[in-house]
Order: sequence, then C-alpha cells, then structure tokens
Amino acid sequence: MAGNHNKHRDIAMTWRVFLLIPWLVSALPALAGTEAPQRPPRTGHARALTLDEAIDLAFAQNPDLAAAAARIGQAEAHVLEAEAAFYPKVTARMEYSYSNNPALAFSSIVAQRRFNFGMNINQPGWVSNFRPEVVGAMNLYRGGQDTALKKAAELGVEAAELERSALRNRLAAAVTAAYYAVLSAPKQAEVAHRSVETVAKALEHTRARVAEGMALKADVLSLEVRATEAYESELKAKNAMELSRSALKTLLGAGEIPEFREIDPGLPKPEADFGKLLDEALNQRPEMQAAARQVQMREQELEAAQGAHRPRVDAYASYGQNSRSPGDFSFNNDNGSIGLSAEVDVFSGGAVSARIQAAERRIVEAQAIQERTRLEIEDEVRQAHLTLNETLQRLKVAEAGTDSAEEALRLVHEQYRGGTATVTRYLEAETDHANAALRAILARYETRVAEAQLRKALGHWR
Repeated sequence: MAGNHNKHRDIAMTWRVFLLIPWLVSALPALAGTEAPQRPPRTGHARALTLDEAIDLAFAQNPDLAAAAARIGQAEAHVLEAEAAFYPKVTARMEYSYSNNPALAFSSIVAQRRFNFGMNINQPGWVSNFRPEVVGAMNLYRGGQDTALKKAAELGVEAAELERSALRNRLAAAVTAAYYAVLSAPKQAEVAHRSVETVAKALEHTRARVAEGMALKADVLSLEVRATEAYESELKAKNAMELSRSALKTLLGAGEIPEFREIDPGLPKPEADFGKLLDEALNQRPEMQAAARQVQMREQELEAAQGAHRPRVDAYASYGQNSRSPGDFSFNNDNGSIGLSAEVDVFSGGAVSARIQAAERRIVEAQAIQERTRLEIEDEVRQAHLTLNETLQRLKVAEAGTDSAEEALRLVHEQYRGGTATVTRYLEAETDHANAALRAILARYETRVAEAQLRKALGHWR
C-alpha cells in the first residue's frame, strides 16, 4: 500500500512540475513605446543573455510589437485625413458638350462671347462647347464636425500608443516567465537524472543481495518499477527543456535560440498595503488610460454627429474658358466666379438623429468597458499580490524540506545497505528526496513568475 501511495504522489508531483512548461507555449498567442521598433539582424549571440537583455531583445524583434507600431502609423494617417478638411480643395476638370437645347446652346454661345442680335435664340442649331477650368472650394463651417473628428483621430493615436505599451507590458511578463522556465528546466532534469542514478545503484546492490540470498526478488521488482518511473520523469524533464526554449524563442522573435545566464536579484519584498498597489496600477496601467481615451473618442464622435444639425457654409471659386473646340482656346474667352453657399438639413428622414443615438450608445459602451477594465486590473493586482506572498512562503518551506529530505535519504541509504531498512522505506526516502528537490526548484520558479505577474499588474514594463 505504501508503495502505491508513493507512486501516485510521485506521478502527481511530476505532472505538476512539467505542466507549467506547455502553458507557456499555449499562452503565446495572447501576447506595445516610442518609435517603431527596428528589427536588428538575426545573428547568433556571442554571450549569454540576462533577463533584462532578453526583454530588450523581445521589444526589438517581437512581431506583435511591429504590428502594434503599424497600427499607430494607421492612426496617425487618420489624423492627417481629418486635418485635410481644414484645407482648400482644388480640382482641375474639363468638359465638352454638344447640344441644340436653346437654353444650353444660348449659354454656351454667350460664354464663348460670340452672341449677336441676328441669331435666332429659339433655333440655335447644334452648338459645341469645350470648357477647361480650375475649381477651388473650402469649407468655412460644418457645425464643428471637422474639429471633433480631428480630436477623435488624435485620441485614436494616443489609444494605439497605449495599446502598444500594454502589449510591451504583457510581453515582458511572458518573457520573464519563459526565461525562468528555461533556467529551471535543466535543474529539474538534473534532479530526475540523479534520481535515476540513485535508484540504479540501489537496484544493482539489491540484485547482488538477492544472489547472496539476503534479499527478496520482490525488492528487485519494486526498485525496477521505481527506476522506470524515474527514467520517465527524466524524459519529461528533457522534453520540458526543449519546450521552454521554443516558447522563449517565439516570444523573442529570434531565428536562433540564444543562451541565457541567471543573475539572482534576491527574493522580492512585496508592498504590504494593497491600496497603494491598486492606486499605482490604476495610474500606470496603459489599459486603463486607453479605456479613458476610448471614452473621450466616443464623446468627440457624438459632437461630430450633433454637428450635422447645424448649418454648413462653403466658399468656392472657379476659373476657365469656353470655346467651340480645343483649337479655339483663347484667354480672351476666359471667365471666373467666386461665391459662398450655405445649407442646413431641414429633414433627412431621421438619419442624423439615428447617428446621434448610436454615438450616445457607443459612449455608454466605452464607459462600461472602462469600468470593466478597472475591475479586471483590481482583480489582477489582488491575485498577483496574494500569489507572490504565497509562493514566498512555500519557497521557505520547500527549501527547508529539501535539507531534511536529503539528510533522511542519506541515513536510510546507509541503513538499507546495512540491511536494517526495508526497500519500501528506501523507496519512500528516495521519492521524498526527489519530490522535495523538485518542489524547491518549482517554488523558486513560481516565485519569479509571481513577481513578474505583479509587475505586469502594476504596469511596470509599459
């Protein structure tokens, strides 16, 4: 019964350790600044990278950040498009007509300056008219629509920049988790390999004792089962090493997997006052600021929609000349006109009112998203704060347990070789030692990940 219990406990511990590595791979798609990041040449690294250098490399090469920079460029183009409404519009055009309509034909004859009183106005015949001209128009007033749309576009640029900052924050946290996974995976593999070697030596010793008639065949079988489990754990550990490196490679956007070196910054000391942490997060998180920009954008869009009820005033000017054919072109026939026009929509079938109502609903939606963002940030900070405190406590317990398990295994090993301890007791001690070592490695890894998650929750890498 004790052997089965130890077996289940060992398998549960092994799965708990190695299921964290595939999580990094699956979390990659869920993964933005100043200028657009320039992609450096993808060459090998002559030296091992620290965590800060790995994060900088991700900021420079990650394709998600490149896409975020492109979205900022799109938003800036929308600003230029909105600004165009404040400039004159100049159009060059050319028109040719051929008509015997008395009104059109008479106006063409007059514009060509060839009217005489001997003409029959009612029967002018077919008259051709060729008119090249330049037309200029400028909006003087559109009920404030252009100004509101320009402000909305400028807020869109700010929102896009904040979204890239949020992406940078998430990316840095993910790189940190993957970085420590890469560093901890070989340590886990080393523990598994030591366990394989330890069980192999015990198996060899027990077989010799069986041959001498001092041990039972069942002891050999129990050790063989444990050896199989230890070897399986080693294989999983080696696979986890490759998975963690692949996950970090994807985050870095690198063609090659660089080597990494660990600099121990010491254990974190989290702020005990949750209120201070929450205030810091709400002030720093780019998601919160981006949500506020979205509300302001919707308010400007409402202002633009309401402007459609106000009058519109335009100035225009045109210059051209009329002739019977392009060959008759002469500046003596040139003419021009300037003027102002004003209009207001008296009835549009309710279209303007419908656009205003839709804009009002978009404001309500943006405000609801802003509140949801605030609640999500509060929950994220609370969870990250509690998790970090928990992992720090578990790390202390795990490190203390490792020393005890190591000493217990040494004593039981001596007793087993001397024949005073059973194989069941030896397997318990060996399993406890392997699990304790894995718990210590896992606790230190989880502490680093929890610290990164708290930094992310506070907007540290924006």
